[in-house]
Amino acid sequence: MSKVNKKIAFLWAIPLLMVITGLGFWLATQVAVKTHQSASNELAVQQSKLINKKSKVGTVLDSKQPNVSAASNWLDKLFTLDWTIASQKEFDAKAKQMTPYVTQDVVKNSLDFKADPDKMITQTGVVMTYDHMDLLPTSASAKAVKGKVIVFVKSHLKDSADSTTRFVYNVTYNPKTNLVTQLDRIGTYQLQSDSSVL
Repeated sequence: MSKVNKKIAFLWAIPLLMVITGLGFWLATQVAVKTHQSASNELAVQQSKLINKKSKVGTVLDSKQPNVSAASNWLDKLFTLDWTIASQKEFDAKAKQMTPYVTQDVVKNSLDFKADPDKMITQTGVVMTYDHMDLLPTSASAKAVKGKVIVFVKSHLKDSADSTTRFVYNVTYNPKTNLVTQLDRIGTYQLQSDSSVL
C-alpha cells in the first residue's frame, strides 16, 4: 500500500473512530439514564408505601387514642411556630404566634416564651428549622394527655451543613380546652455513637 493510500485510509478512519466513540458514549449515557430512572421510580414507590403506612398508623391512633392524636397534632403546630426561625424578627414574633396554643400559665413560665434581650439570633446568624417531633405519652384521659416530647430541630450557620438538635420537653395537653397546659423544656438529647462498631 502506497503512502498516499495509507494517508487516505487514515483520514477516513478518524471520522469513523469519532462516530464509533460518539455512539459508544451515547449508549453509555442511555444506560445511565435508564438506571437512574428505575432507581428514582423505586424510591418513589418506597416513599409512597411509607406514606401509606404512616397514614394507617395515624388512623389507628385516631381511633384508639383520639386525645393522644389531638395532642400530637396540636404540639406539632406549636413546635413548628416555636422552632422555625430564620431571623431575629421571627424569633421576637414567635411568642405572639404561639400564645393561642397554650394557657397563660405557660406563657408566663415556659422558656419558649422568654424574650431574647441579647439578640442571639442576630449575633450568631443561626437559622433553625423544625423537622419533626415524637410524643411519648405517659398518661392519657379525657382531661389531660401527659408525656415527653423530643423535638428535632435542624440548624446551620450561613453556608455550613445542617446539624440536628433534639430538645426534650415535659408536656401536658387538655383535650377539653384544646390548649397546652405544660411546656417545660428540660434539656437536649444527644445520641452518642461508637465509630468502632460501624
